Amino acid sequence: MAILAVLLLATPAGAAQLEDLLFDLQLVPLDGQTAPQFTLPGLDGAPVSLSQFRDHVVLLYFWATW
Repeated sequence: MAILAVLLLATPAGAAQLEDLLFDLQLVPLDGQTAPQFTLPGLDGAPVSLSQFRDHVVLLYFWATW
């Protein structure tokens, strides 16, 4: 994703293309806002909190089948 962003931003219309791509993927950048704190069970059942990843880039991808 980062490589795609760099490639798209290298062109004059790249920023608009990147915005369209993020919209299509339903990605919502927080633009400097703090994400709400939450804790979920990890794959091993142990709790994983967002605060454990402070100062790291975190991509949350929620996926479900209905």
